[in-house]
Amino acid sequence: MSASAGKRPPAATRTVLPERAPEATAAARCLCYAALSELASSPHDVDAREAAATRIGAAGALPFDAGPLDDPLGEFVAADADALRAEYSGLFEVGSQGPPVPIREDLQTGQKGGTREDIVRFYDYFGYRLGDRFAWAPDHLSVELEFMHYLCFHEAQEEDDRLSWQLGQADFAARHLANWLPALAAATARAAPGAFYARVMETVRDFVLADLAWQESTLRADGEGAGRG
Repeated sequence: MSASAGKRPPAATRTVLPERAPEATAAARCLCYAALSELASSPHDVDAREAAATRIGAAGALPFDAGPLDDPLGEFVAADADALRAEYSGLFEVGSQGPPVPIREDLQTGQKGGTREDIVRFYDYFGYRLGDRFAWAPDHLSVELEFMHYLCFHEAQEEDDRLSWQLGQADFAARHLANWLPALAAATARAAPGAFYARVMETVRDFVLADLAWQESTLRADGEGAGRG
């Protein structure tokens, strides 16, 4: 079963407007989503600081205002690894009743509506594969952001089937990022006011919402029934 089955309108019902200009926008968006994925990743699983250092400045080429992405990236690159692990664990991984702030969509949204199954359908449809180390949590924020990076990369590369990758980004961002990131950012800010990861979640939220608004401004519904799922 594809991610599109019963989930998004066929490609023929929507047209990408010329201002999308993927040759000029997809690469920068790809780098920014990679940076956000690295910021949100567990420092227990991977040390992403070196990779994140290469993303500084990427937001300058975006077609919309993404907010101060370089600020959390610079702080992340300079941070002590043990301090990152301690703060991340305290917020997202420990607690007698579960983590204080779930960083997985399925847990954050109350496990409603087959969230994980729908996410996996998107991954399967677009050929996105998770290694054994991360396959247990396809709904982890870092994985969802990495998937957006993957879609943006293919938008930049696949000229013959570009519309499918573009529609996939808009649909996935609306269904599986914008729907829970505001709650995640608010919960993190309540649990740890002013903490590094509270600022990270605000940055991720602001970027995704701004990017989704820009994406939707570049899509036009065509004909009767356009936009129906």
